[in-house]
Amino acid sequence: MRETEETVVTSKPLSTIDKKLKEKFAEDIANQSSLMDEIGKLLITVELGTPALYATVLKLISGDGAMLESGFTLGLTFFLWFGALVLTFLAIFPKPHRVDSSRLDEIEAFYNESAKHKARMLMWSMVLFFVGIGCSVWTITV
Repeated sequence: MRETEETVVTSKPLSTIDKKLKEKFAEDIANQSSLMDEIGKLLITVELGTPALYATVLKLISGDGAMLESGFTLGLTFFLWFGALVLTFLAIFPKPHRVDSSRLDEIEAFYNESAKHKARMLMWSMVLFFVGIGCSVWTITV
């Protein structure tokens, strides 16, 4: 028969620095979603201002009597900008989640998934927006 060996494990309490680091880590996880909201608010400002600036620049470049031909590229430009704006708004508005508040892993997963969802929406919004900028440059040069 085998004799069981006892292992002695010693530990020490967390230092003040360790406790503060752990607290800051938890705060950062909880604040990720708020940071994405701030980025979204900035994007909305840029995405609303760019079409107005584009129209103003076209008017200045073209002169008083000039008309811009409405074509596929111009329509695509504004469609992409509108799509980017919609995705940004969808990223800012909260998505409903069911979380068992007695389980810490579910709470952490909620914060992580919420931030990931917002980040994906904002990244696709930026892609559409910059493709729209490319289309707008194309309409000016063609």
